[in-house]
Amino acid sequence: MIQPGQARFKPYDTCVPISTLKAAAGLWSEEQANLDALADHADEWAVLEEFKLVPGMFVAQVVGQSMEPLVPSGSYCLFRPVPGGTKDGRKLLVWHGGVTDPETGGQYTLKLYRSEKLVGDDGDVQQTKITLSPLNLAFTPIQLNSSDENVVRAVAELVRVL
Repeated sequence: MIQPGQARFKPYDTCVPISTLKAAAGLWSEEQANLDALADHADEWAVLEEFKLVPGMFVAQVVGQSMEPLVPSGSYCLFRPVPGGTKDGRKLLVWHGGVTDPETGGQYTLKLYRSEKLVGDDGDVQQTKITLSPLNLAFTPIQLNSSDENVVRAVAELVRVL
């Protein structure tokens, strides 16, 4: 870990902020007020000189077993902003404003994102269902429908476990 002012402190060149967010790999976990402004408020930064870093990347801890074996519970992971284009098939950190984890009271989870869409006669594409799938088959996928569209947000994409 490195702190601002130290010699190797070069934001998004040699280091990324460490978030206090703990993403659930079970259900939902601890809410972070504003991930977009994380760098402005980070007290600690992780030095990751072996990676090509870009603004918006951050490190967060993932707790829970639903993404095992890829993401062991307690792992620190590198995340990046969600790239443009389809989210289908990506491992995403997702925020849901209407579902909370009874243990932590938070609203974030890391899952494999699956989207089902319907193309209308006019060519309009409508998302009909989102499935947030665990990698560990002992856990149940989280099903969301079109009524959840305004309360669900893909926050970041998993780059790798550190």
